[in-house]
Amino acid sequence: MREFAVIFDFNGTMLFDTPIQFQAWNELAEETLGHGLSREQFMQCTNGRTSSETIDYFWGSDVPPERKRELVARKRENYKRLCLTHPESFHLAEGLPKVLDLLRAGGIPFTIATSSNPASMDFYFEHLNLCSWFDRADIICSDQNFPGKPAPDIYRLAARKLHMPPEQCVVVEDAVAGARAARAAGIGYVVLIDPTDSGRVQAGELVDSVMQNFNQLYEKLHRLLQAPRADNE
Repeated sequence: MREFAVIFDFNGTMLFDTPIQFQAWNELAEETLGHGLSREQFMQCTNGRTSSETIDYFWGSDVPPERKRELVARKRENYKRLCLTHPESFHLAEGLPKVLDLLRAGGIPFTIATSSNPASMDFYFEHLNLCSWFDRADIICSDQNFPGKPAPDIYRLAARKLHMPPEQCVVVEDAVAGARAARAAGIGYVVLIDPTDSGRVQAGELVDSVMQNFNQLYEKLHRLLQAPRADNE
């Protein structure tokens, strides 16, 4: 078995929070634009984007920086409130903890590469017990120093941080924009987690495998880790 590392997207992948994200952005739009957002438009235009890029898209690229920071902060507060008042939705994806346990037991390097900002990542660490598997300092998140997906920068950075060539990395994503970013970064294997299996057609040749849940990923990784490891690879 060739050595490899695993890079996880977070929102929509490790945490199925898309309905909460939509509601948080929709509340902000209703409060500040006077109308809500369509779910279709939201799904097409926000996946993989930073909050700043989402503001540019829906509110306009001419929003002054101070106003943009205010809008991002208001959306973040909406989102946190919704997460904490909807515990039935605010939890790690089913099957994910045992995948992380398996990788750790097998000595496989892994990390998170997300368009979420550092403050949001702190919130997730506080409430989702991520410290059981991850060191907060090792997480790659958006600090505005690189563009959001589908730009490849975030996955190239994650591979370097794991000291692994991109072609020996597996990326686990939920969005076509993220899969496109992984491919552009030279990632060797891309998995799309899609509970509805609807992303298979959209993703096309961008992904190597589409799985409905992390239980399926666990089974695949478990078989892989049982294979003999080649000493010269």
